[in-house]
Amino acid sequence: MPLNGGDFANFRSVQELLATFYGLAFITEPSESDYTIGTLAAALGSGFGGQRVGVLLSNTGATDFAISFNRNVTITTGILIPKGAQPFRLDWYYDGDLVSRPLFAISSAAGGTLHMLERFITGA
Repeated sequence: MPLNGGDFANFRSVQELLATFYGLAFITEPSESDYTIGTLAAALGSGFGGQRVGVLLSNTGATDFAISFNRNVTITTGILIPKGAQPFRLDWYYDGDLVSRPLFAISSAAGGTLHMLERFITGA
């Protein structure tokens, strides 16, 4: 964001970034989903309307997960989210268009549970 001296500062939110680039604020809406995932890869995402600008994935079960942008993810080839780990995050500001790409997950055993929080632009 331009300051008085012409310098730039980091943006503190997606709304601030969009307001600076496009001249107006955008409205975002959360969408939460819970998944029970086994040893076959499953697609993640609510299908909520709008452009996704944030994703948070939390392993809420007793198994390990691997996530990937590749639908053929395996437990040894994806980004590992072990049980008890901090949530995995994607944000438009830091990760660009990766946040809008389809995600897939697989569990190390049957019955793993994963919680997903997504943020979507829904208006201006």
